[in-house]
Amino acid sequence: MWYRIQDFKDSVLAYIINLIKFYFFVGLYSIKYVGLHFYNLVLHPKRYTQTKVSVPPPCLSNEINGQHQYVKLQKHKFHYVEKGDRTNRLVLLIHGYPEFWYSWRFQLQKLSSYYHVVAIDMKGYGDSDKPLSRNEYNIDVVTQELRDFLTAIGSQKCTLITHGQGGILGWNFISKYPDLVDNYISISSPHPTSFLQELELNRVPQTGWHYFCQLPYVPEKEVMKQDMAIFDTIFSRMLNNKRGNMTQEDLEAFKYTFSRKEDWVGPLNYIRALLKPQMYLGHTRKVRVPTLFIVGNADPFISLEMICKSSEYVDNFTLKIVEGGGHFLPQEMPNYINSIILDFLKLPEVQLPTREFPTDQSIIKKMFGAGRTVVTSTVNYGNQALQVWSNSMEVVSQGVSLGKKVNSYKDKVFLI
Repeated sequence: MWYRIQDFKDSVLAYIINLIKFYFFVGLYSIKYVGLHFYNLVLHPKRYTQTKVSVPPPCLSNEINGQHQYVKLQKHKFHYVEKGDRTNRLVLLIHGYPEFWYSWRFQLQKLSSYYHVVAIDMKGYGDSDKPLSRNEYNIDVVTQELRDFLTAIGSQKCTLITHGQGGILGWNFISKYPDLVDNYISISSPHPTSFLQELELNRVPQTGWHYFCQLPYVPEKEVMKQDMAIFDTIFSRMLNNKRGNMTQEDLEAFKYTFSRKEDWVGPLNYIRALLKPQMYLGHTRKVRVPTLFIVGNADPFISLEMICKSSEYVDNFTLKIVEGGGHFLPQEMPNYINSIILDFLKLPEVQLPTREFPTDQSIIKKMFGAGRTVVTSTVNYGNQALQVWSNSMEVVSQGVSLGKKVNSYKDKVFLI
């Protein structure tokens, strides 16, 4: 009994300390970004004017992507696009930031040959309802709504695939409702706890901007400046490379969907809700859902630490590193990503390396020794972590590099 009281006191004390640190950084970084905002507003007012796309681009209604549907839950309406035979197993797709259902167009077209595929607009995005209250985006609230959504569309279980910010919901959902998920695939979506730990250590790109987002109104204006140039920047890899997976019409579809200030309140509220300190009692349990983590080695937003820490929350963890892949893999390399997804969902028997794993319980050991963990390539993560990695395991294959900043992201782009 005494230990429980002491644990409770420690939790309360840690919560108070985190709360003080949180508001300190909010105030500190807000001064910086608000100052820059008004500086640009006075000296460069044209940056905050934009050309609105008044007519939706034809690609948004192209039947090749599936049928548009709506479902009304207890409080809010949700929009989703579905394709494939409804009698097949359900694959549920949850997009990231700043995206909407259209980010999964290539997966809708391909995976629907084998599964019933549903790409949902998260609350606050696309054509789903956009409540303004921050409390509506609390992780427990949106997790329960996803549970209700599955019931509303008549499904009892699903394979869950998330990208980016959608991983906040995905990781929490498989922890809270593991019996409802056959398999979980996280694309560029580290576990939210690992993200927050790296953010606290100032090891996340644009750390200050995440704290600045706690302010109302101003962050919404910032992301819309220069005719929403944020989309030109984050999709530059796809607009300029030889693959040609992003067209100007696709780009206009994103700008149309996010053309109003109200269209940004929900996406930013997820960040606001995630960063606000919470008091956790007890330990986070490990998830038994088979989990695949797909990450590009040119993704500037994912680090080795995020990957390793994410593996600690899963008993059955598989890692796939995509050489040359950036952050928006489902759109950037759709054919390859689709093949990885289909191979994983078959759940073949895995040939683990013959070398015996270390007996310690380090992060690296857990990452390589947990369940059917698969590492598909040797990874060069930089001098700090390379020695730890190489001492833990030897993998003979093609070398790639993860975590390097790429020039196409040199402008300020704010992502999770």
